[in-house]
Amino acid sequence: MDVKRYDVCVIGGGLTGLMTARAALANGKTVLMVERGSEYRPHQTDRKSWWKETVASEHDEFTGYVHYRNRFDGDQDYFDDLVQNESGKPPWSFKYNMWYGLGGSAQMWSGLAWRLVPADFKTKSSFGYGFDWPIEYADLEKYYDRAEQFLEVSGPDHSVRKNLKYWPWNNNFTYPHFPLSYLDQRFQDIIGDLGELVPQPHAVRNKPVEDGGCIGAKTCVSYCASKAIFKSGERILPGIIFDSNLEIRLQTAAVRLDWDQGRITGVTCRDSAGGKTFMVEADKYFLCGNAFENVRLIKYSEQQNAKKFGRASRMVGRFFSSHGAVTYTCITEKDVFPVRGRPTHASVIEWVDREKHSRVGGITLEVWNNDFTLGFAPWRHMEEHVKRGHWGGHLFSLVKSFERRFCISMVFETEMTRTKTLSLSPSKVDKFGIPVGRVDTGFSPVDRRTLDRLQSLSGKIGSCDGISEFFRNGRGINGNHPLGGLRMSRSAREGVVNDRCKSHDFDNLYILGGGAFCSTGTFNPTLTIAALAIRAFEDPTLGWNNVPY
Repeated sequence: MDVKRYDVCVIGGGLTGLMTARAALANGKTVLMVERGSEYRPHQTDRKSWWKETVASEHDEFTGYVHYRNRFDGDQDYFDDLVQNESGKPPWSFKYNMWYGLGGSAQMWSGLAWRLVPADFKTKSSFGYGFDWPIEYADLEKYYDRAEQFLEVSGPDHSVRKNLKYWPWNNNFTYPHFPLSYLDQRFQDIIGDLGELVPQPHAVRNKPVEDGGCIGAKTCVSYCASKAIFKSGERILPGIIFDSNLEIRLQTAAVRLDWDQGRITGVTCRDSAGGKTFMVEADKYFLCGNAFENVRLIKYSEQQNAKKFGRASRMVGRFFSSHGAVTYTCITEKDVFPVRGRPTHASVIEWVDREKHSRVGGITLEVWNNDFTLGFAPWRHMEEHVKRGHWGGHLFSLVKSFERRFCISMVFETEMTRTKTLSLSPSKVDKFGIPVGRVDTGFSPVDRRTLDRLQSLSGKIGSCDGISEFFRNGRGINGNHPLGGLRMSRSAREGVVNDRCKSHDFDNLYILGGGAFCSTGTFNPTLTIAALAIRAFEDPTLGWNNVPY
């Protein structure tokens, strides 16, 4: 088998993978990046090429698990390898909605860039459940600042924040926030004191269009016409792609880690085109897939090597979770003119602030200026209903609601417990022969109390004057935010990585991404993932003196 030698081996070409490559190159290191996907370049004029998540499922009668596989019309025109997973039965299944490819999920995101709140780092101390992180918010605050600057986040400045009922951070955003939409303002009028809508922070440049700012074209998730949204493949890659110390291998998967005497000794990689394998040896290894992929690789490596992944082996894949969400269609009595501007502008975040030792998770509310159960615009509503055989009076009735119809998403924190796990399927494998991940989530008593609180709040919203119809249109575990499974801890007895995301067991291995999380919070995790990565690059034992963030 061919053996390739580098200073740094980066497994995964998403946000943290590209950030790692940039930091390593700035320190004069030779770098190999291995990415199992390819590039994603949607046709700029084809508005129907936007990313769609139509997750097909197969039910396994023998095990009681559901096999989920991403599928949509024409998917092979845009993606060569879509994700799949096994999960417990609906409605609280984990449907894995990420994608493989250069840039990772930060090529396919809305740009929401929230911090976790200080109490999220000490749920045991504050609310009596879960576990406290080995770091506090104060330890990460300066790295949050740097991540916001690097991602060019737009958000409310101090003059706006000081008038908000609840805003627990002291941010210094690069650009001002996006104003609340007309829909947001009317929805605030309707719910009154029940909750305050606040501007969301977005990794989207809020500046004039001619200077590369947002044009509000609603193609944000897959394609930004002005390139205002931060997409890691577009913002990081151009600055490093021509560095002679960098090699990138696309459509190539890491299929096995080898280790001995407290060090990773090599990584076996496989090319999807010809199935050719080669070995990579490096001084430092960075696992930069998301939590789901990093756990899967480690567990499969244990199977192949027939030995445990160090002292922390029993913690790999445990305490795996994601955000829960319940979505509602809201139809107001008066026009609110949705389907304009960005997908979201505002959230209610004050519900993450709860009583000490309440043993209940936090909740946030996102207002979406569309009813995303049927698509982004009226033409999609019409198209879908005609396909279902509706016509005449039904469609005319639907048209009347278009300017009054939108969606809210109630996102809730889920407790990370030992019984929530990510393991490997005993029978299904992906195109590289790696076993598909199997997720067991379930609900803890804390989760059920949180859901009860959410349902009480949503009931109050639905009964507000000014709302003519309000009904649930979906619920589940968010497959876009895999978290945990490689928990940060003070020792290998409690978790897998230390407070710098370095392996407890292997002194040349760092594991980045959401796997290190000790609590889910309710906020989108990308900014926290970036902040943790920057903090890892400044690990004194790593010895990198030039971190470009």
